[in-house]
This record gives sequence, C-alpha cells and structure tokens, in this order.
Amino acid sequence: MVRKNNFGRVFPGIKFFICAGTLVFFLSVSGLPAQTAATASRITLAEGYQAYKNSDWITAIFFLRKFVSQNQPADAGTWYMLIMAQMYAGEYQSAAADCSTFMAKFPKSMYCSYVQYQRGRACFYLGDYNKTVLLLSDFCHQYPDHEMYPSALFWIAESFYADGNYTSSRPLYERIVSDFQTDAKSAQAQFRIESIDQRNREKKLLYLLKVTGEEYLSAKEDYEKQLQLYKSSDIPGLTEKIRTAKNENELLGRQLDAEKKQNSELLQKIADLENRITALSSQTPGTDLSANPKNSDDIEKLKAKAQQVQKLLNSQQNGGE
Repeated sequence: MVRKNNFGRVFPGIKFFICAGTLVFFLSVSGLPAQTAATASRITLAEGYQAYKNSDWITAIFFLRKFVSQNQPADAGTWYMLIMAQMYAGEYQSAAADCSTFMAKFPKSMYCSYVQYQRGRACFYLGDYNKTVLLLSDFCHQYPDHEMYPSALFWIAESFYADGNYTSSRPLYERIVSDFQTDAKSAQAQFRIESIDQRNREKKLLYLLKVTGEEYLSAKEDYEKQLQLYKSSDIPGLTEKIRTAKNENELLGRQLDAEKKQNSELLQKIADLENRITALSSQTPGTDLSANPKNSDDIEKLKAKAQQVQKLLNSQQNGGE
C-alpha cells in the first residue's frame, strides 16, 4: 500500500528542489551527444527524485542509494531524501544506519534535527524503546521550538506505552493534548489516554474479582472443612448416643415387662389365697380364718407387696412417657 507523502513538512522546499533539479538535469543531459559518467550520475539522481515525487519508495531507494554510493561525498539533501524513502518503505534498519552515517558526514546540516528525529522513530519501529526515549529526549532538549517537538513527545510516550509503563506515558499524552491541540498527534494522544483509563478500570475490576474470588474460595473451603469435620465427628457421636439411649429404653422395657409379669403373678396368688379362705370358711361354718394371725399377716403382706409393685409400675410407666 502506498503511503501518503507528507515530506514537505519535514523537508522545507523539497518540492521546488525536486522539480527544479529534475528539469536542470534533463536539460543538461539532452544537449550532450553521448552519456558520460557525470551525466549518467545526474540521470540516476533525477530518476530517484522522480520516484520519490511519485511516492515510489522502492524505486527511489534504488536510485538514491546508487547515486550516493557513486558520488562521494553526496549532498546532505540527497542523503536525507534516501533516509525518508527508507522510513516510508518500512526499511527501518537501513534508515537507522543511514541516520548515523548522515550525522557523521553532515554534523552542521540544516537537516540534522530531522535526521535525529527520524532515527528515534526508526528505533521505535525496531522495538528498541529505550534508545527511542534517549534519542527523542535529546531532540526535545536541543530543539524545544521545533515543529516536530510534539511528534517527538508522542513517540516517547508510545515507547513507554509499548513497554507497559502507563504511569510515565500518560502525562506525555496529556501534555500533547493540552499544549498542542492543533497538532496531528493530539487526537492519537487523546485516544491513548482513554485506552489507559480503560485499562486502569479493567485492572481494578480484575483485582476486585480476584479478591472476591479468593474470599469465596476461602469461605467455601472453610465450609467444606467444617462440614467434613461435622460428618467425621459429630454425627458418629450423635449416632452413638442414640444407640445407647435405644438400648437403655429396650432394657427398661424388658424390666417393665418382667415387673408386670411378677405383679400379675402376685395378684394371682392373692386371688388364689382369698379363694382358698372363702372355700375353707364355707366348709367350716362359724370359723373366721382371718382371725388367725398367721393367715391375716400373709394376706396383708401380699396385698402390701402388690400395691408396691403397682406403684413402681405406675412410676416407671409415667417416667417412660
């Protein structure tokens, strides 16, 4: 995909330079009967200019690289155009290397500030965020009034953002939005601010969910432990108590049955004894057997014992109920 050429912002007068240079080179070549090395070199440069003008970055890189390699030293403008063509084409490794070469060859060029800025951008796209911060921080310190200053701040912020250092990146985005509202990077900076705020909200929510989840798991684990403890200790103890009480009730029931049987036997003996007394009295008229102290004592003893047994049975029955 061909990227839009906005080179005029960072290369003052380039359009005029390209058009005029191209015209001069073609005019000079057209008057010669045969191509010489110099004219071939000028044609190469003209092809590079034309390709750059048409945003044909690969072709521009080919001709401009050929020109600077054949003409030593080439002018700073041609080198800078080669660097920009490589940046547009995404050849950041070559662009960063050529930026270093440019700074060594043309330390006092009017394009030095732009080359330093482009070198920082190239390092960002290469993933060297620490170097990006160092290069562009030096740029901002040296050129506080430069037209690329807000863009340099943006790429510094982007480097922090890419490293996950949102605390350092957010103030830089805020400064771009507040101090450079008309700059093209302002809208992008505002979007990053909103993204950071959204991340912070999500982070807090995830933290709350994590804490809540841990508390829930802890409470669930404690409940399960208590339930297991209850199952392993309380229920067997309760079962044993129920079993003991049941055995005691069964024993009392058997004792009660025995007492009832004994009482029934005593009552039967009393009834038999009274029947015998009645029978003897009828056989011997005028005789009162009850007057015999021995018989009378036996009867009273039997009656008293029967009453005691009956009271005992009644009390046991009432207690069981």
